[in-house]
Amino acid sequence: MFNTVEKHQKLVKGIMITLGVAFAMWGIGGYLGFSSDDGYVAKVGSKKIYPRDIDQAMGNNPQMQDKMQLLYSLINRQLLINNFNDSYQKATNSELQHEIANIPAFQDNGKFSLDKYTNFLHDRFMSAEQFQNNVAEQILINQTIDFFKGSYFSSTLFDKKFATLLSRERNVTTYIIDPQQFYSQIKVSDKEIAAYYNQNIAKFTLPEQIKLQYIVLDPDNITKNIQISNADIDKFISNHSAQPQNTQIDVSHILFTVPSNSDAKTRAKIKARAEQVLAEVKANPSKFATLARKYSQDPGSAQNGGDLGFFAKGVMVKPFEDAAFKLKPGQISNLVETQYGYHILRLNAIKGNSANDMRDFAKSQLQKQKAAASIQASLDQLNNLTYSKPKTLDPAAQKLGLTILTSNWIAKGATSGDFTSTKIQKAIFSPDVIKNHNNSAIVDLDDGNHAVYRAIDYNPSVVESLALVRNQIILQLKELAATNMVYADGQKKVADLKSGQLQLPFDHSENVNLLAQSGDIDPMGVKQIFNVNITKLPAYTGSIDNKGRFVIYKINSETIDPKLEIQNQAAISQIDANDSMLVLNAYVASLRSKYNISYRMDRLKQQEQQ
Repeated sequence: MFNTVEKHQKLVKGIMITLGVAFAMWGIGGYLGFSSDDGYVAKVGSKKIYPRDIDQAMGNNPQMQDKMQLLYSLINRQLLINNFNDSYQKATNSELQHEIANIPAFQDNGKFSLDKYTNFLHDRFMSAEQFQNNVAEQILINQTIDFFKGSYFSSTLFDKKFATLLSRERNVTTYIIDPQQFYSQIKVSDKEIAAYYNQNIAKFTLPEQIKLQYIVLDPDNITKNIQISNADIDKFISNHSAQPQNTQIDVSHILFTVPSNSDAKTRAKIKARAEQVLAEVKANPSKFATLARKYSQDPGSAQNGGDLGFFAKGVMVKPFEDAAFKLKPGQISNLVETQYGYHILRLNAIKGNSANDMRDFAKSQLQKQKAAASIQASLDQLNNLTYSKPKTLDPAAQKLGLTILTSNWIAKGATSGDFTSTKIQKAIFSPDVIKNHNNSAIVDLDDGNHAVYRAIDYNPSVVESLALVRNQIILQLKELAATNMVYADGQKKVADLKSGQLQLPFDHSENVNLLAQSGDIDPMGVKQIFNVNITKLPAYTGSIDNKGRFVIYKINSETIDPKLEIQNQAAISQIDANDSMLVLNAYVASLRSKYNISYRMDRLKQQEQQ
């Protein structure tokens, strides 16, 4: 949501980022480069998508780092553009002029600057016609998104009642029946132990295990070690002096969403709530992230403590941007009102276009340019040395300056740790590595790194004896029997409570809401609590909790939490918006049968490795 700009600035960044991944990166990032006829990663009809398009989309949306997801988004964008062209849809000249004139990158003191526009095109080797065609395409995409967003209808009365339903709180007290109290009553026979052992032999089979030596070739280390002269850095800076300012700020925020159809009374309630939290934030600045996770209604950043990452000017809506760029590091803003609601901002850091920043940027770009050939040469050396000297990693490690690492025991089929990927498991448990004690083939680790492994110790798979696991089986059988007994006892007690034949010492009073926002009651318990008809109070129910205990819940009362009601109304408005985007997604999916789509996944994979 907050990588968007105001109505006439949509071309700068992604459109409606929280309303659907498939449309997350549409915008100016799709046409800041230029294309050629080779190296494409996908083709939609006759139109090609290149690795640079994915990189630009990723740069515009730092929080989206999944290249496949971004590629699918670019494909969806191109499907719409193809359909516009085939149905002769075009943006008008007045729409085109208005959009370009309102792009912040082309403005000087709030007015369109022809010099900035010309420099922008010159720096990117683009003609005005190319750029205008791309802007015209984006206008049509924006209009399509707005059409689907505006065409979705949801009853205001239904949304309000639904929010009220979700905002119920029930006060409960609990009584716990622990299965441990039944253990002394349970006797396990030798026959039961043997039967359980035979039926669950896989549980008592230890997998193969291996210890390894291994070396890892990290392209980042190769890149960082490439020496760049000051003369080359000076030349790079000179050649890129016309680039726009690149100051960026890292901001966290707490959002209190105001639904678009809110009346003045509702808006005032939300603002009052935001002011209360603002006071809490200013009283405890160090708890900003905690409070953001608790209160913020921006689903894209709340789980990250409100952090939006670094962004430059022209990305956020204007009131948000104006307030954010006035802050000093660590400073917290007053309430900032935008079209989305009320925000509390904190400036975390600034990075930009200082002389040191420019030199560091120039050095890193030059290193990347020179690294590709070195990386491939190092991979070739790694392959030749580990293959020609199959019983040792020493020559490869010495030649390439790599450290030989040693692992702990690694189990076949391990689900945690650094050796769980299918490719690594297949390589290290191959007969050539285990029986012949040879180096493995080079393994692509999918993060740009490559590794070679060799076995230094090995244990085959073995079945543990019944004598060794006997006590473990007895405990498991008792746990199973106790669970059945505690459930039966709990159900009987609930029935006796309902009929008035039993009194129990309930304690630990707690208010529970329907969305399971409870510290002590698990989701299954919450579900049971709200499944109970409360025409007569107190009411009773019970369930097994995640510790195996049977918990009986006494429901004492039900109320509506007004704070939750405001939050849930905002959440439902967001759900309505999401639903409208599902319709748009379905429309775009229908275009896939109209235009042939082909992929070059080998090129995408090669780009990821580099």
